[in-house]
Amino acid sequence: MNSLSQISRIRQRIAQLARERKAAERVFTGRKELLKGTVTEVRRTCGKPGCKCGKGDKHLCYQLSASIKGRTRTHNVPRKYLAKVKHLTGDYRRFRRARANWVRINTRMLELINELEVTRITSDF
Repeated sequence: MNSLSQISRIRQRIAQLARERKAAERVFTGRKELLKGTVTEVRRTCGKPGCKCGKGDKHLCYQLSASIKGRTRTHNVPRKYLAKVKHLTGDYRRFRRARANWVRINTRMLELINELEVTRITSDF
């Protein structure tokens, strides 16, 4: 009876993981645009003679940094695009988390399936 209850628990856990996997799949099979990178706030000088930034009151600007083909690329983000860029990079981070979660779930499911196989093998033959 112990092995039957153990089999039942394993099957329930596999079913729960399947539901979690489905939720992750909805995130990365969606049609949202993604933008790889991180938006950072930077204070910098403009280089104009007599500007206040030369005295320490630097200008605020936003940059998008991303690793492309192994090299970090940085681009300035105009303020009018800031909200959109932040949204797209947030969607990218959600996509990557869902993908990592999907891999973790599948790995755990495989472990449980292997455990289920071992539990179900009979030696009464």
